[in-house]
Amino acid sequence: MAASRLTLAVETGALPLPAQGRIGLFRARPDHDLSAFPAERLHIVQGFCPHYRSLAAQGLDCSVAPEGPYAAVLVAATRSKEETLGLIAEALAETQPGGLVAVDAQKTEGAEALLKACKRALDVEDVISKAHGKLFTLRRPETLPETVAGWAKAAAARPGAGGFVTRPGIFSSDGADPGSVLLADHLPDALKGRVADLGAGWGYLSHRLLALEAVTQLDLVEAEHAALESARANITDPRAHFLWEDATSWRPGAVYDAVISNPPFHTGRAADASLGQAFIRTAAAILKPGGQFWMVANRQLPYERTLEAAFREVETVAETPAYKIFRAARPAPPSKRGARPT
Repeated sequence: MAASRLTLAVETGALPLPAQGRIGLFRARPDHDLSAFPAERLHIVQGFCPHYRSLAAQGLDCSVAPEGPYAAVLVAATRSKEETLGLIAEALAETQPGGLVAVDAQKTEGAEALLKACKRALDVEDVISKAHGKLFTLRRPETLPETVAGWAKAAAARPGAGGFVTRPGIFSSDGADPGSVLLADHLPDALKGRVADLGAGWGYLSHRLLALEAVTQLDLVEAEHAALESARANITDPRAHFLWEDATSWRPGAVYDAVISNPPFHTGRAADASLGQAFIRTAAAILKPGGQFWMVANRQLPYERTLEAAFREVETVAETPAYKIFRAARPAPPSKRGARPT
């Protein structure tokens, strides 16, 4: 939703904002330019905790689910075509007949494929191509075609490999991530007490860990609301607690006997090692002095220095051509947890 493209759409009339009524913005992000919209009538629908909190801090009305009907909806595309088509279906369902639905997508988010899919099912009114992306508009028909219902069904949560509930758009939606499987296979049976799973996703690692009877409490910490809802469906053990939090900055009031993690390493489509490094620092901050941190990482990611700065004891437990398993213990004092200089 580049500022130049969005501003151009409003100024040329390709994106005519209704004079009254609420305007939904599905998956809006803090870097989106929303200056062309009446802030008092906006309703942000965003399930990613850091984005939600950043937008809410600006005084915008935010929620994790639509609260229609809306006079108009703008959908910001995600990396998943199925998820984005599901959002478009949801936008059409939540918009009053005759209301405007706009879709904004970068080229890297499959803008052309989304436009073609919408043209096959609906009447597209205007298309603006600018800043390596497209913005196009639709009018909500009185009756939605069956194709739109199909988009909604394809984007919904459903059981997949191993019977685990996942949905398009969340990490490893087609089955357990190989890195998580490797980490789960190396977790010691001696783990016990209060444990946190940072970046728990739809719950595979937590599911495996709860096989240990000595684990008395397991907190699943996950920033993506849809993934956390899938985890709720996959894990019914009363020892599990589901926390919608940003693990890069989360600091609970209590401390843990152990922390496990398969941290994310992408911001959008770009690799970003700072995410995993922030998870490491969080683990050090929330562990008891005698606690353990277990994590899996892709081999190419530079986590060793951050681990050595955050913990006094670090070992590589296992290596494969794709992954490394680390165990860290004895968290360093807070003043010494910054990444060591190269």
